[in-house]
Amino acid sequence: MNFLTFSTLVLLVTMNSAYAYLDPGSGSVILQGIIAALGAIAITLKLYWHRLLCFLGLRKRVEYSHDEHADENDHSESRGG
Repeated sequence: MNFLTFSTLVLLVTMNSAYAYLDPGSGSVILQGIIAALGAIAITLKLYWHRLLCFLGLRKRVEYSHDEHADENDHSESRGG
């Protein structure tokens, strides 16, 4: 057992009451953190929902065909050249 693990265990075992105080603002900050984490998870799932379903085998991959030459021709015609 290394020294850091041993020291942590000794401190946890020998700890007495911690006379700590949480002010009302602390609860607000904790609640905001929980809401922010849930929002981040929701946005991430929304962004990667299709990939997740494909990974789980619930949907087939959709491959988009993109004709680069058609795009080049469209741009050259719109520029007048």
